[in-house]
Amino acid sequence: MTMSGRASRKYFEVFGDALAETIFLRNLTIALAGACLTLAIALARVAQRPPLVIRVDQLHAPAAIADVEQQAGVTGPEVSNFATHFTRDALGWDLYSLDDDINRALAMMTPDAAVRMKQRLDGLRVAQLVKDHSLRTKVVIAEISVEKDTPHVVRVKVRGTRIAQSYDDKQYRKETIFEDTLVAQKVPRTQAAPWGLLVADWSENIYKETP
Repeated sequence: MTMSGRASRKYFEVFGDALAETIFLRNLTIALAGACLTLAIALARVAQRPPLVIRVDQLHAPAAIADVEQQAGVTGPEVSNFATHFTRDALGWDLYSLDDDINRALAMMTPDAAVRMKQRLDGLRVAQLVKDHSLRTKVVIAEISVEKDTPHVVRVKVRGTRIAQSYDDKQYRKETIFEDTLVAQKVPRTQAAPWGLLVADWSENIYKETP
C-alpha cells in the first residue's frame, strides 16, 4: 500500500486493526498461561513418582528398575549395609561427631522408633558421658544375619564389639560385646530412605563388658 493509501485510511479502520491485534495477543497470553499451568501439574505428578533406581547385574551391566514399589524387596547386601551404617551411627559415640552420627541414625528409623531411641540415649546421658571422657568409639561388627524376611519387614541380628577409648586419657579403654536386633520396615525408596528400609524396633543384649 502506498503512503497516499495509508493516509486515506479511515479512523475506524485503523482502530479495528488495533483491536484485532489486541484480541489476538490476549488469546495468545491465555493459551501460554494454560500451557504453563499444564506443565506445572505434569511436573508435580512426576515429582511424586518413586525415584529411578539403577542396579547392576552380575556382568556389571546397568539394569533400571522403573517401579520400585512393585519390586520384591531389598537385597541381602542392602540389608547388611543398612544394618552396618545404622549400628555404627547409633553406637559409635565420638566427641567430635556425636550429634551428626545420632541424627543420621534417628533419620533411619520410623518416627515412633526414633522417639524411643532418643529417650533411651537421653536416659543413659550419652552426651554427658562422651563429653566427660572425651570418647571415641569404634564399632567392630562380627556378624550380621537375617532372621526373618517378609514383603513388609526384615528382622536382623547384629553382633559385634564396641571399643570405647578417650582422646585425652590414653589408659581409658572399655570393650562391650553386644547383640542388637533390628526390625526394619520396607518402605518406598526416597532420598531420605535410599535403602528402602526404616528401623521400627531396636533392642540390645550385652554379653560382656570390660573392664
